[in-house]
Amino acid sequence: MIGGLFKSASRVALIAAAGVLAGGVAAQAADLGGNCCADLEERVAELEATAARKGNRKVSLTVYGQVNQAIIWHDDEYGYREGKLTVRDNSAGTSRFGFRGEAQIRPDLTAGYVIEIGLDDMDFSIYGDKAFMVRHNYAYLSSSTFGRLAVGQTSQATDGLYEINLANTVTTPGGMDEHAFVLNPFLSSFFSPGFDGSRRQGIYYSTPTLAGFVLSAGYAHNTQSGQAGYVAEDSDTYYDIALRYAGEFNGVRVAFGVGYRKTDDDDGNDVDTYIASGSVMHTPTGLFVSAGYAKSEYDVNDFKIKFGDTISITNTLDRRGFWVTAGIEKNWFGVGATTLYGEYNWVEYDGRQLGDVDGSYWGLGAVQKIDAAATDLYLQFRKYEMDLPFNAPFDEAKVVTGGMRIQF
Repeated sequence: MIGGLFKSASRVALIAAAGVLAGGVAAQAADLGGNCCADLEERVAELEATAARKGNRKVSLTVYGQVNQAIIWHDDEYGYREGKLTVRDNSAGTSRFGFRGEAQIRPDLTAGYVIEIGLDDMDFSIYGDKAFMVRHNYAYLSSSTFGRLAVGQTSQATDGLYEINLANTVTTPGGMDEHAFVLNPFLSSFFSPGFDGSRRQGIYYSTPTLAGFVLSAGYAHNTQSGQAGYVAEDSDTYYDIALRYAGEFNGVRVAFGVGYRKTDDDDGNDVDTYIASGSVMHTPTGLFVSAGYAKSEYDVNDFKIKFGDTISITNTLDRRGFWVTAGIEKNWFGVGATTLYGEYNWVEYDGRQLGDVDGSYWGLGAVQKIDAAATDLYLQFRKYEMDLPFNAPFDEAKVVTGGMRIQF
């Protein structure tokens, strides 16, 4: 009698365990039969084979990323696929996947890593050899008392400093985004060189947050170049420092940053860049305004803007830029925040050949966030134009961009 109860209880326990491991599928539990333990071991092995694993039990592993695809139309007759719809990855936030993890050394000290790979769909084919690019590959030590030290390829201290924006506009304020790859080379070379920092190999340090402020500094250089059998070329070296702040007062969110970057160019064309941007949002109404200003000073003055063999603007003394974005962001439909915005961006080159040359764009956009799917749907219009001392058929363009970004 007691043995029968034990056998019944064991059978029930095995069936319940099989149901949990198989996701609660009743049919599998019913088909266990007499060889239930073997079936359970096989199912466990199957689950382990299909699950993402971490290398050991001490360091965590998180897989993350996004897919951001855009549909673009423009009227630039010298650009790529003028007047046609073009589908491409949106470089305002490229598709990517990454791995990050962390291990605790002691309560106040952790060690971690990040490896992130971006997708470059211009070469993304069975014949492409540059379909992937390393965005981040670094290790770090982080302490709430002493700050964070990172070594490897990652963001410079001034990366993102020209683009501070509390609203979800998807597009990069003050930048050219994916349009640099579809508009003609003259417009692209004028607007696309950014003031922002980049991701480079280096050593970076950030202080702990103090009253909302974080101070960052970094030393970086370009990747090694050169060919076999020849002396390797030197590479540019970068030094930068940035101060950021983020806080909220009485329903008003505030974020801003200022910074400086020094570029020691291997060819002697050293550059000093000064950057500042900020954003304010009134959370009860969703009204926001963001703006940025930057200036680059060239020591040797040989910055070039070209359009084929027709035009070359050289000997630039400096370059300045300003942008502003304003609008409203509110959850009107219950599925997620809707962002409506207008934007303006201005760039000026102080050149010796043609004097001051400036250009600007203005635009309108809308973004709908879908919280349940971590997805953004967006639509944007921009009008680019340049003020040149001569007539040119390639100094303006209108661009419409729509797309979808899903994050995981």
